[in-house]
Amino acid sequence: MALTDTPASIPTVRTVYSLRRSFERSHIPRSHREGMIFVSVLGAYVCGGLVWWLVTRPPTVLTESLLFEGDRGQGATWGWAVFAILAAVATAASRSLGPVTTGGDTVWWVLSTPVDRGAVLRPRVLTVLCTGAVAGAVAGRLAAFAAALGNWLPLTVFGASIGLGVVAVAVLVQCRVLPAWAPHVLAAVFAVTGSAAALCAAVGVAVPMIATWAPIVLAWVVVLPVGIAAVSVCSRIGLAELAVGADMNVAASVALTSLDLSVLTGATEQRAWRRVARCPSRALPRGRARALIWSDALRHRRRPSSLLVAAGAVFAGWALAAMLSPIASALAQLVLVSGVAMVFSGGLRDLSDNGELRVMLGAGDRALRIPLMVVPITAAATTAFLTAFLAAMNPVVMMIVLVGGCVAAYRARTHPHTDYDGLILETAVGQIPVDLIRQRMRGPDVVVAAALLLVLVS
Repeated sequence: MALTDTPASIPTVRTVYSLRRSFERSHIPRSHREGMIFVSVLGAYVCGGLVWWLVTRPPTVLTESLLFEGDRGQGATWGWAVFAILAAVATAASRSLGPVTTGGDTVWWVLSTPVDRGAVLRPRVLTVLCTGAVAGAVAGRLAAFAAALGNWLPLTVFGASIGLGVVAVAVLVQCRVLPAWAPHVLAAVFAVTGSAAALCAAVGVAVPMIATWAPIVLAWVVVLPVGIAAVSVCSRIGLAELAVGADMNVAASVALTSLDLSVLTGATEQRAWRRVARCPSRALPRGRARALIWSDALRHRRRPSSLLVAAGAVFAGWALAAMLSPIASALAQLVLVSGVAMVFSGGLRDLSDNGELRVMLGAGDRALRIPLMVVPITAAATTAFLTAFLAAMNPVVMMIVLVGGCVAAYRARTHPHTDYDGLILETAVGQIPVDLIRQRMRGPDVVVAAALLLVLVS
């Protein structure tokens, strides 16, 4: 008589999730569950307040503020520029974050088993699509504010459709249904559209906003099949694709928890350099200072995305000069110059974080750091010169902007490692990490001081 073993049945996704929930209920402390409930209620309260603010504000809340000057007859065109630029940023961010990701426990203990992968990932895909729709609706509402549009609901619904479509395209790329370059092309289209709209608004060309429901219905007719396709084929997402945005999500969570943005920027730069892959070696000139300067310049030659950031800052300065008041223009130039200096000072940060490299180079910290500020100062000075319209060609304002931006970048990039054992102030509303706040203000404090000087001078 032959004995046969009955193969074990594959558990359903509902069974797996039920087992996980029962395990969590029996092992998570009660205080932790109460904390999660409190954080969820607090998040719902904050999100509800933001929604209430977006719904109840008058359409001229931005145009009648002290930041803007004069009557902008091309407000609708500025609204299109804001919407397209936000869509470009969202498209790039959606692909960088996954958009569908899972934790290591789900990848190795659930998705690597014969369980139905589509059933596991379908709730995550739906959540991501809804998040994209909400983000698109917020972008549409902000564009309505920029355009001073009274009938803002059609544009908000149109923004929700665009947000849903952007995320659906990113999910289809993860499923390998669309090529990997599709999000890049879509982001480039949005960026070019936003730049063209800003240019049209600056020269006085008015482009009407969406105020009827016919274009919105057409947009949803086009976008909904893409979203349905993303939900239908989500089982084709491999484990490698699920891990694409895991490092970025973890870095963002750690940066938010530790109040240290360098964790997120470090992960972003590491991914960017991984895309560059290998580069041919270049001989450095003789002399420590010259070698440091040349190596810092070679960094931006091998990864020219920093040049695109500088060009975008200059273009943003030209566009803002046509709509901001004098004080707001000077502050905008300070922010742009500081941002460009920060982008071009990556070599200074790498040197400051690597004590072994400083010892190997055989010089003091100041002698090593000053040469690495040559490229950031050059980029900041070029940006300040090309955006001189924001400062009304005032040499005093431009000097404050340049010095403040460069000093802020130097202080932020030479920031020592964060110490979490500092002074904590006990108050009636909880603990306030005074020393941690002081450490986090290294760099932004110079920007604040320069902004106060600009207000006094302007």
